[in-house]
Amino acid sequence: MAKSYDESTIHTLQDRLNQIVSEVELTGASIGVMVKSLDREGDQAVLFAHDADKLFTPASNTKILTVLAALQRLGGDFRYQTEISYAGELHHDGVLSGDLVIKGFGDPTLHSCAPFQVHDGVSIAQIVAAITEKNIRQLTGNIIVDTSYFDEQRLGDGWAWDYESEYYSAQTSPLSLNRGTVLVEARPGAQVGDAVELALLPKTGYVEIQSEARTASAEETNTLEIKRKRGTNSIIVKGNLPLGEEVSHSVTVDEPPFYVGTVLKEALAEAGVLLAPDCKVVGGVEPKDRNRIAALESAPLKEFAKHLNKTSDNHYAEMLLKTMGAVVKGEGSATAGIEVVRETLKELGVKGRFELRDGSGLSPYNLVSPRQILTVLEAMTTQAEYESLLHSFPISGVDGTLESRLKDGPLFQQVKAKTGTLTSVSGLSGYATMPSGERLVFSIMGNRYPGETDYLKAQEDRILLALADSFAT
Repeated sequence: MAKSYDESTIHTLQDRLNQIVSEVELTGASIGVMVKSLDREGDQAVLFAHDADKLFTPASNTKILTVLAALQRLGGDFRYQTEISYAGELHHDGVLSGDLVIKGFGDPTLHSCAPFQVHDGVSIAQIVAAITEKNIRQLTGNIIVDTSYFDEQRLGDGWAWDYESEYYSAQTSPLSLNRGTVLVEARPGAQVGDAVELALLPKTGYVEIQSEARTASAEETNTLEIKRKRGTNSIIVKGNLPLGEEVSHSVTVDEPPFYVGTVLKEALAEAGVLLAPDCKVVGGVEPKDRNRIAALESAPLKEFAKHLNKTSDNHYAEMLLKTMGAVVKGEGSATAGIEVVRETLKELGVKGRFELRDGSGLSPYNLVSPRQILTVLEAMTTQAEYESLLHSFPISGVDGTLESRLKDGPLFQQVKAKTGTLTSVSGLSGYATMPSGERLVFSIMGNRYPGETDYLKAQEDRILLALADSFAT
């Protein structure tokens, strides 16, 4: 039972929140807020609302909708599979007269090595082990990558072309490795004027690095730039790297399934499997008469959802969106996945129009209201998968994108919520426990701010702290 507060206390709270909202709007930004108590009933439950039905660009608050829909429709125990098989004849001496086939079903956790592994998941080493345990010692054919589970759309609707080489814009394919990226590590040479020293992880021939970068004095500005040339796998490194500084930068690859196949091919050769001189990585469909080698499983959804929401991983979200389309609608597309999300939101009580174009929130075309976000968050508290959703959110002052926020004061560890950030956009939606023990659900969205989004994030924190002051013990 919620602690009783007189009307003057609630009015004082609303006055404080209205003041914060007014200050934000004076900057030219727009802001929508809705706060509701989970421990009160009827009209007394809504503590504050401002433009709660207005549609805003939610940024990564979109991931709330993607993850909860996946938990509802796929279940927290859902696991991805990656199938390894061969076509042809496997002889007793270990010679495979035929092709190796790897078929992807959207597993975003597939990785090659540290530091790409962020939790339990399928590795290239496991795939190689499964192949060699089948006594395959020589391959006369090709490595076929089967991507038929998803469509061929690699990027989300409305994604900016000039972000395509950045890690948060990785291409979506049912076969993807290291979240669709390689890691370029740069360190200065021994002295000013020397070429910058570069290392690539994983060490693969799938990408090439072209560098004009030079070592600069320690007093100079770091101007190092690492980008992939659009539509290619050429990574261009230029600029100056001062002495004493090091840089690590994740860069996306073009056509992720062939990246998977290439790294697998390289790993097989390193493990001693003899490959035909003309062995290639080619696209294709797993033949009906293939021989199964292994079906390797990911960790359950409820586990990798923690990485998805806590770190706001766009790639995980987009893979999950298309997976929902494939599993529920029989079509591995963003369009089908969004249809699943829409149906789920309506089942949870969402009313009115809204627009979804991707699963991660990178698209500026997404539009939802604070009330719609709050409605599904509240509805999830009565669902079997609520705990899985709750545990996927960053915790204030502790981890993920809230690690450095609300560290000091009454809301340390008491806010579990999803952040969202785009240019001129910030959002924060989730759950908060007040010092009095009262449980709140909230959604805050700011759009069109003409400056750094740190300002909007500070206002989000101010709103939550004002609530904590009003609901003190």
